[in-house]
Amino acid sequence: MSAQKNAGPTVLLVVDDEAPVLALECRILELAGYRVLQSSDGFDAIARLADGTPLDLLIADLNMPGIDGMEMVNRIRATRPDLKVLFVTGHVDRLIEAPRQWDLEAFVEKPFTPGSLREAVSLLLYGTLKKPPQS
Repeated sequence: MSAQKNAGPTVLLVVDDEAPVLALECRILELAGYRVLQSSDGFDAIARLADGTPLDLLIADLNMPGIDGMEMVNRIRATRPDLKVLFVTGHVDRLIEAPRQWDLEAFVEKPFTPGSLREAVSLLLYGTLKKPPQS
C-alpha cells in the first residue's frame, strides 16, 4: 500500500552500502520534503519492508556486498510487484542488459547532482517535476 494513497507523506527507502553516499542521498531528499528511511544493505531493506511498511519509492544502489540491488529489488517485488524503484549506480550497463519494468523504474548515474536526484525521484513518483506533498 502506498503512503500517498493514505494522503500521508511520500515515503522513500534509500539503500546504499557506502555510508557517505547514503547520508548525502538522504539529506538531499529530506531537504526536498520527503520522509526518508535508510538501509545500509539489501538484506536489511528486505527485512525492513517485510512487515508491510508503507513505501512509495525504493532508491537502490546496484552494487552492494552480500546481495546486490537487482536481487534485492526482485525479492521485494515478490510481495510488492508495483513498487517503483530508482537505481543509483555507476554501472548503468547492468541495468540495460537485464529485463526491466521501465514504467516502474528509472536510474541516476553516479556521480549525481542534488538536482538530478530530486528530478529523477519526482519524475518517477509523479510523472512531472514537482515538490512532494507536505504533511
